[in-house]
Amino acid sequence: MRGGPIWEGQSVQFQAFSSEYVRGLADGDTEVAHHFAEYFCEMLRIKLRRALRCDQTIQDVRQETLLRVLRALKRRGGLDEPEKLGAFVNGVCNNVLAEHYRAAARASAWPGEEMEPASTAPGPESGYANDERKRQVEGILAALPRKESEILRLMFLEERERDEICRLYRVNRGYLRVLVHRAKRRFRDRARVAC
Repeated sequence: MRGGPIWEGQSVQFQAFSSEYVRGLADGDTEVAHHFAEYFCEMLRIKLRRALRCDQTIQDVRQETLLRVLRALKRRGGLDEPEKLGAFVNGVCNNVLAEHYRAAARASAWPGEEMEPASTAPGPESGYANDERKRQVEGILAALPRKESEILRLMFLEERERDEICRLYRVNRGYLRVLVHRAKRRFRDRARVAC
C-alpha cells in the first residue's frame, strides 16, 4: 500500500491489487468482498459527491457500480490486468452515472410531450459577443511574439494540419507540440492580464 492524495480533507490510501485478490472477488470470498466494498465505497462516494447532490442517488449509483463490477468479474473469471481494478471500477461508475443522467433527462420531460429542439439560429446578443471575443483573441495574438502568434493562428483559427505546420517551420511533431504548449501558455497569461 502507498499513500494517496488528500481529497476533501480525507486521506485515501491507494491499494495495489493482485490476481489473487481479483480471483477472490470472482469466487465470492467474503473477506475480500468486504474489503472491496469498504475500499471502493469511500472512493466512489467522494467521486459521486461532486456529480450528484442527493445522498440516496449517490448510494444507488455506488451500489449499482459495485454490483456490476462483481458480476463482470464472475462472468469473465477476473481481469486480465488485476492491477487495473481501480480503473475498471471507475469506468463502470462512469457508465452507471451516464445512464443515471440519461434516465433523469427522460424523466424530466413532460409525458406525451415532444421536446422541441433548441434553435440553432444565433440571437442578436450572440453576434455581438462573438465579435467582441474575436477582437479580444486578435488583440492577444497581436501581443504575442510573431512565431507563437502564427502557430496558434494556423493551428486553431485556420485549422491547418500539424504536418503542414511542421513543414512550414521545419520542425518535427514533438517540437511542434513544445512550441504550441509555450504559445498557449503565453496566450493564457496574456488573456488573464486582459481580463
